[in-house]
Amino acid sequence: MTKKNKLFSVIAVVLLVGVLGFTAAYGCVQANQYRREIQYGYRRALQDLNDHVGNIETALQKAPYANTATEQNGIAAKLQKESGMAKAALAALPVGDSSLDNVDKFIAQVGDFATSLSRRVSAGEKISPDEYKTISSLGSYSGKLAADMQTVEVDFSGSPTFHDAMQDAAKDFSNFPSLIYDGPFADNVMNKKSEFLQGKSAVAQGNAQNIAAEFLQTGQNALSHAQDTAGTLPTYNFTANGGLVTISVAKAGGYVADMANARSVDGRTLDYEAALKKANAFLENRGIRNMKESYYEITDNVCLMNYAYEQDGVICYPDLVKVGVAMDNGEIVRFQSTGYLMNHKERKFSAKLTAAQAQKSVSPSLSVQDCKPALIPTDSGGETLTYEFLCKGSQSDRVLVYINANTGYEEDIFILSQSVRGILVK
Repeated sequence: MTKKNKLFSVIAVVLLVGVLGFTAAYGCVQANQYRREIQYGYRRALQDLNDHVGNIETALQKAPYANTATEQNGIAAKLQKESGMAKAALAALPVGDSSLDNVDKFIAQVGDFATSLSRRVSAGEKISPDEYKTISSLGSYSGKLAADMQTVEVDFSGSPTFHDAMQDAAKDFSNFPSLIYDGPFADNVMNKKSEFLQGKSAVAQGNAQNIAAEFLQTGQNALSHAQDTAGTLPTYNFTANGGLVTISVAKAGGYVADMANARSVDGRTLDYEAALKKANAFLENRGIRNMKESYYEITDNVCLMNYAYEQDGVICYPDLVKVGVAMDNGEIVRFQSTGYLMNHKERKFSAKLTAAQAQKSVSPSLSVQDCKPALIPTDSGGETLTYEFLCKGSQSDRVLVYINANTGYEEDIFILSQSVRGILVK
């Protein structure tokens, strides 16, 4: 190799080393910048959580002194807002385990309790002495949380300081009392037991496997037992077809609670009407009767239809069953009856208002096109008899308005959305 070539080689090596060094240094700078941005996001989330928890404490301190519906609703709205923002801030923090579940539950209950009170105050009711005691309890716990949050270190560099401090803050909530009130996060809702399965005899695993095989119209040996599910609706779980098919059978009574076939549905030979006939025939063959179809959605060539139980002309929406039909060959690839199993029972209906009287509560901006009685679920896990008014809005919206059949209050409003994907509500 000539001296000239050697010189070029040395220069090339030096340049290569320089480029690699610059690349490494740039990568290090970028990594540090990214790390700083992440830590900034964590610090911001922690500060936001501190602020919102402090605002919750202040609002709860004011709540016992509010004596008019206007002020009480204002405080309730403040609690709802701060609770939602506190939950969002808590979710943004780097806590990868369940140590803060009780804190999250407490924050959720604050907002939902406030929502419950707001509804009752708006309906002209008074806050009861027990509810004032609940407010006091919530205020006490929020004060503890606010104080604990002030001691949490903001070092997110990987040390256990932050995580340990947050765990210490959560210890005060390990014995947080159960709240019974009208809201979806209330313990009486989360711990709700099945109405339909009460008193039903337990079935053995082998019998449940036979029930699952018959439902799938296959042999028992084609199913494998998977891990069971506990909770409010305990089930035996099975798989078939290499895990492509899953099916769950309630341990009480042996009813199929859920089935899903994850096979690919690549095309359509059926339209909605044909799929509906397949679903109706399926329910009839399984002895599931008096079901009324309502809304449907088509996703990945599967038409998923919602059915509700009908009794004495009343649509009982809590008793929900879903049936999914593959639109390539009409096979039933989805079935879910958990709503039905949790809520179904024979009811006695009583309405103080006629449909004409209830219609007076419908907004004058809406034109009523149809009306039928409907039982709807409440946030607290209960049920309310209503009149369901199908209306047309000023912008040609199709609107569903639910008026309480005994009080005349609006219980809920939905906008109907129809597209090539189906009929949905929002």
